[in-house]
Amino acid sequence: MGPEQQLDEALRALATHGRQGRVPKAVDIRGRGDTRRRRRQAASATLGAVLVGLLGAGAVLARPSGNSDALPVTPAGPTAASSSASASPEPAATSGPSPSWSSNDPVLSGRRQVTVVRAAQWSGGLSLLADGRLSEVDSDEGRQLFVFTPLGPDTYLVRAAEGDDVCWEARASGSQPLRVVGAVCSPEEPRQQFTVIRDGERDGKPTYAVSNQSAYLQYSTTQGVILEELGDAPLTTRFRLVDNGAAPR
Repeated sequence: MGPEQQLDEALRALATHGRQGRVPKAVDIRGRGDTRRRRRQAASATLGAVLVGLLGAGAVLARPSGNSDALPVTPAGPTAASSSASASPEPAATSGPSPSWSSNDPVLSGRRQVTVVRAAQWSGGLSLLADGRLSEVDSDEGRQLFVFTPLGPDTYLVRAAEGDDVCWEARASGSQPLRVVGAVCSPEEPRQQFTVIRDGERDGKPTYAVSNQSAYLQYSTTQGVILEELGDAPLTTRFRLVDNGAAPR
């Protein structure tokens, strides 16, 4: 049954019961029906839009995180600035010889060549002879010019200024006293590390005590120049270092 037929039936029914009240005109009834239909259509359209929106939101929420439409997430890690800083190489450790010790005393600076003379003796001096022994001579025999090169506090390598690279070295010889002989220079060799201490003066000139590992350089009238541990005995031999100009390079 169409809408027009339903409307006619409703009019007839209203005419039959006209006594119950005033019968509206057909045009008014038809207008009211059209208004109700429009309201229902609008409500249906609104409900449909809401449902579509809800379904769409559910689809977004249910979308897997690995979907290509997902927002990109920056991976955790250092920033560009910190990455470039961490990529920079560490400064290379430098290696080289330790800084040499220096002495305020010119004759112990390693830059002067000196003669070594007993403080009580004004002629002659110590010399490395051809046989390698350090001895006291009163001539030009052997090598008599030496360079005291600082190795540490009060510690020196005593190098012959002339000829081959030869230095003083403490040497034992059986039951004989320790002596000083010439040997190839080796700063790491303890027997070549001599302690030189300024110890008093004579005639206004400074004098020095020379030792190697507690054995002092002494002069013996019977044995010559030796190294001797003092024990309770006093030190009897000191030396003057006489400047003879700049050491050869």
